[in-house]
Amino acid sequence: MTCDNFLFQHYLVVFFDHLGQRENLRKITGIPIIEDEKQRLIEIIKESIGRVLNIRTAFKDYFESANSYKPDANRVPPELREKFLTSQRKADLIFYGISDAVVIAVPLMSNDENCAAINGIHDAFVATCGIGLLSLSVNVPIRAGLDVGVATQIDDKEIYGPALERAVYLESKLAEYPRFMVGKELLNYLLWVENQMAKTHIGLIAKGTATFCREIIIQDTDGRYMLDFLGSKIKEAADGVIDQKLVASAFDFVISQYDKYLKEENKTLASRYYRLLRYFHSRKSIWGLN
Repeated sequence: MTCDNFLFQHYLVVFFDHLGQRENLRKITGIPIIEDEKQRLIEIIKESIGRVLNIRTAFKDYFESANSYKPDANRVPPELREKFLTSQRKADLIFYGISDAVVIAVPLMSNDENCAAINGIHDAFVATCGIGLLSLSVNVPIRAGLDVGVATQIDDKEIYGPALERAVYLESKLAEYPRFMVGKELLNYLLWVENQMAKTHIGLIAKGTATFCREIIIQDTDGRYMLDFLGSKIKEAADGVIDQKLVASAFDFVISQYDKYLKEENKTLASRYYRLLRYFHSRKSIWGLN
């Protein structure tokens, strides 16, 4: 659908937020005059900007690693391999930062039985799980919302529309602790592709990829859906991107945060990190952790 030169279509949108950065910035209430206060301002800003830029750089690296994944073309008949590999390379992910937040978007309009679109979703899932674990390992927890909805591109790559609002709502209102919330429309989209009546081998591959993506999603203890970022499926998909050392570092940070808030008698944050810690414990055997 077009409207005054804007193309509206369905997107997967992932909205990330760096937890704790806004609290640090609220400590700055004006331009300081005293030298000590100036130095403190510089330290706060440098720390905040540094963390945001480091995470953006890391996200770009994970994004590129996921997007450079080369599928096994041997499972496709020889006469279809070139078309198959071309479709796999068409994943068109959009990535940009807004202050201390990060947005990725995958356009879902497709004329190849959704193969390119579902491959983009696969790459977005891998990048989301990878950067989430990396952020925990460097003591910068993030959470995210993922959903499908209508949107358009403005100002080159910026996404605007209900799709972004859905993702922001999931992150800000429902995620609560460092996890990656999945919306109902994203689940519906994966099921729709999985159940499509494929007319080509490319369509069959899209169906299989949709099933794989759906299996990366689990229902959390509160009944809400999230990416199983420590599960066996993401371990398979992110081979060489997520390793045991990264998971162990993230695990250590989660333990430290739970202990910290428990000691401070901060019931809200202690409870949230307990839920995250319980999830880590449930998946540690997958990564060979004690």
